[in-house]
Amino acid sequence: MKKIVITILLTIVAVSINAQCQYCNTYEDYLEGRWQQLDTIYCKSHSKSHQMWVGGSDYTLTTGDKSTDNILKKEAFAVMICDTLYVNCRNLQYEKTRFGSGYTRAMRIGQRSLLFVNRIIGSDAQSSAAMAGFMFGALGGAIAASKQMKQQVCYVISYGADSKGRISIRLIDDGLMDQMIINRDDLHDEYYAEENTSKRLRATHVIPILEKAGLFEQGKQK
Repeated sequence: MKKIVITILLTIVAVSINAQCQYCNTYEDYLEGRWQQLDTIYCKSHSKSHQMWVGGSDYTLTTGDKSTDNILKKEAFAVMICDTLYVNCRNLQYEKTRFGSGYTRAMRIGQRSLLFVNRIIGSDAQSSAAMAGFMFGALGGAIAASKQMKQQVCYVISYGADSKGRISIRLIDDGLMDQMIINRDDLHDEYYAEENTSKRLRATHVIPILEKAGLFEQGKQK
């Protein structure tokens, strides 16, 4: 009986968002508000975390229609469910490293950019994992991967795809933060109050400061 009740509730949720689901094919389509409507969409999370910002390609989005699901998996840039935005990780890359398949939650920041949270990847992450694996075997590699997931950082999408369909993104590091909170000495001091560089880049440290800067308010859709 309990399983039946849960199934009914999930069905009600799916039906209730039928008229509020849409997707766009490119970053440029997103900026221009060129959306394709969807009748129904099902969102499945692979994470047990209930935090506001869930990093990684954590979500699978399906409609029940094979051709539409293929578009969402391979072609779509983003999906909007009610007021929540999901970006397709398939073509995102940082330092030539890809995030894999699946969708990640994102939020518009500033006038043109999208911010999302993910584990640290690229050359630094790879060398760290390799060293842990060399020192402690498979167990060490697993510990390093788990640590990376807990130390999630922020990335920004500010440009569309290149000729090969790949979208290069930027890590929010010290240099980018300096630009984003320029003329805010109070926030600059708060950001650099964390002296440890790796801890300073963590999403849990960066996001509250960007919120105080009002950048998420500027990026709200009208």
